[in-house]
Amino acid sequence: MADIDRIIEQIVAASRTKAGRAFASSKVYGSEPILMRGSQLASYLPEPVRQMRALARRPEARSWTDARLFVEQARLMEAYEDDCPYAGTFQSYFPTYDVMDNQQLRGYFTWRARVRRGEVEKTSTSFAYVYLYELINGVGAEPGEPAFRAIESFWRAYRELEPALDRYVRPWLVDYVVYHGLGPELALPYADVEHDRAVGVLARAQEAALAQAPARGGRREPRAYGADRAADERLLDALDTLSTHRICESRLYRDEPDAVRDVTRAVFDRLARYYHGGRTQDLVESLFGARRAMPHLMFASAVFYPGGRHEDCVYQLGETRTYECRGGIWTCTALHDGGGRSAKLGQVLRAVDRQLRTALDYPHPLKERGDPKYLTQLIDREIRDYLAWREAHAPVRVEIDLSKLAGIRSAAAVTREALLVDEEREERPEAVAAVPEVATPTDSAPAQAEKNDDLGLAAEERGLLEDLLAGRPARAAQADLLVDAINEKLFDLVGDTVLEFDETGSPVLVEDYVDDVRSAL
Repeated sequence: MADIDRIIEQIVAASRTKAGRAFASSKVYGSEPILMRGSQLASYLPEPVRQMRALARRPEARSWTDARLFVEQARLMEAYEDDCPYAGTFQSYFPTYDVMDNQQLRGYFTWRARVRRGEVEKTSTSFAYVYLYELINGVGAEPGEPAFRAIESFWRAYRELEPALDRYVRPWLVDYVVYHGLGPELALPYADVEHDRAVGVLARAQEAALAQAPARGGRREPRAYGADRAADERLLDALDTLSTHRICESRLYRDEPDAVRDVTRAVFDRLARYYHGGRTQDLVESLFGARRAMPHLMFASAVFYPGGRHEDCVYQLGETRTYECRGGIWTCTALHDGGGRSAKLGQVLRAVDRQLRTALDYPHPLKERGDPKYLTQLIDREIRDYLAWREAHAPVRVEIDLSKLAGIRSAAAVTREALLVDEEREERPEAVAAVPEVATPTDSAPAQAEKNDDLGLAAEERGLLEDLLAGRPARAAQADLLVDAINEKLFDLVGDTVLEFDETGSPVLVEDYVDDVRSAL
């Protein structure tokens, strides 16, 4: 059979030659034939696509769910490749083949063929989700670890073009490992286990605080600050991981780490006892909930058809999460708080940071934010107890005046001479060792030059701040990813987060720090 592309090139070339001979004396532009393959015509529909469309019209397909129809069609088209790029936009909440028109369908299979060759290009996000649905259902990759690696590889490549994929793909990767019984090490990076472990540290610290609490009506024993430094460090790290206020990144912690650590531990213990005695939930449960079994939908928000009932099983993921399947129904025993940072815990740690700065006359105070009265009173009491303990246990300062050492040695030599008898003087050598002069330290060391600190903001971060200061909406493509970086870099400037999210999820400047940010920029 003749090569279609070669025939088209010959026809076009012959047309150009003929036009050139007819108008050799002057430059004239004439029409040229537009020749295409039949497969490139808008009305053309390849036979595999026709068969896939016909599958949805079969009598047995009427009883299928949308998920099963998608999987049956995906298996039919697993090896199909097309060559008809689609320049339009395709958007759907639950994208499947049936909601695509013919041009969109051919465009998807053209894009998928390039992805399988390693050419991941930007396209309609719904196309990306359809490709992920195929891999989740074992189409295009062997079910098990090969399909897991294919999902992970495509997600890592495409998230550079569309970061919103993270919201869905990370849980899908965990579900895929659990559903197929793969090694837990594959899912742990995507399962928020650090969050769950930190909550476990808080729970154990709470138990210890309640066990050491005095009996009701009993006198509270003085606190032994620093008795278990390792436990105090673990608790502070866990609080910093779970809180919206990063107390370990504050200026006060860098200058007074022992004070921050000891007061924070004392405040946590007091709050644990306060919640235990006067609230229906303990402190940790009120912040993050309790570990309990709840129904779990595998591959939520994805088009997934298992094809049959999963066998009964129990899958332990790390120390804090257990999945169980009974009769095809999945449950997950874990914390169900979403894995985010706690604003309520952040309020407590910021109040500790602010009031401790005031008590220490720290030169960089934090602004008042209307903290509850019971909380401020509790923190003030723990700060007073700590400062009293620190003063009582302060090391004794001994100062030695080195300039007087020479005089002391001379007086000692005179006294020794006066105590010698005549016989001892005759036996003693005439030479007397010279007393070396003791050099006294001077304060001539040059003072360090004051550093001119730089904010260290990238161009996109500075642009986002300038947009918000000018009242313009954020123009940055990944504004949500820049907020954490900006808060971290400006924490030293104001000692607090300067950006937060409003009800619509858009970044806004905290009103208290607008002037500080404007003057810094």
